[in-house]
Amino acid sequence: MTTDTTKNQYQVLSLKPEPGIAIHYFKISDFINTLFLYESPSNYLEPNDFHSLLWPGRIPCYGHAGYIKPGRTSYDHGSFIPNCGLKADNHAPAMPVIEKSYHNFNTLKNLIFKKNDFKIPFLSSREIKRVNQFKALKKQIEWMAGRFLVKQMIKSVLDHKKKLEEILISYHTEGAPFLADYPFLKISISHSKDYAAAVICTNQDKDIGLDIEKTDKMPDSSFLKIAFTQKELTNMKKTPEEIFQRWTVKEAFLKYIKKGFNESLHKVEVINNQILHHSTKADVSIFSVTIDDSYTLSLVTGPVYSV
Repeated sequence: MTTDTTKNQYQVLSLKPEPGIAIHYFKISDFINTLFLYESPSNYLEPNDFHSLLWPGRIPCYGHAGYIKPGRTSYDHGSFIPNCGLKADNHAPAMPVIEKSYHNFNTLKNLIFKKNDFKIPFLSSREIKRVNQFKALKKQIEWMAGRFLVKQMIKSVLDHKKKLEEILISYHTEGAPFLADYPFLKISISHSKDYAAAVICTNQDKDIGLDIEKTDKMPDSSFLKIAFTQKELTNMKKTPEEIFQRWTVKEAFLKYIKKGFNESLHKVEVINNQILHHSTKADVSIFSVTIDDSYTLSLVTGPVYSV
């Protein structure tokens, strides 16, 4: 495992499970702290402009209505907003105070991003348009974090002169990402809670699939019945660690075959560190590792998969 600590204060951790394959992952909180840029506001901001502002080290605030102007730092006639020189106009309706902490991005509504909202430009105009279509900030942040990882890997390893926003990620019909400008590379992206991960494979004879999951408390019986066959459950220790390891392997395999959840979960079985697809053993390798004592990351690799 190697660590890349940059002056931008985010750490990218690396794993190299086999030749020609590299996994990079980082904390989404570091990604937020590093890339989001606070822009000096004009004297008056329309409501829709306000929630697109980004503070250093924090995610954006979100307000429902009202004009904001520099002065006392408040949302609702006097309550202070940390790190922000903005004040709610006395004629505007009160707006709820929402703590500007990355922990909240899981529950906030989507924001409208612009290119100059970032310290390091990395999204193309098309990508910004796409990220602005997501309905939740959680989805936006996770989507951006994964693509930032891939682009940084491409730039650092293959194309130092290429701007990050010029590295474009496209998608197959059923959602699997690929790099149109680098057809010899295979990629896979995953995220869960406070971690995002990406893998790149330079071996043209292989396909890959990656998944990372937070190892939470024991899933309930309804999840287990949906996610696993009875045969899998019989051969599985009923612990969160075991269950999420099997689950990440299964989801990584679904990405390997470029089907995702378009394939039935019960058509893929993970038993004794082997994968059965439609009851036939798959010719693949499995790599799993625990991260931060509370996340499981799994990679599935194998020959180029043809439907």
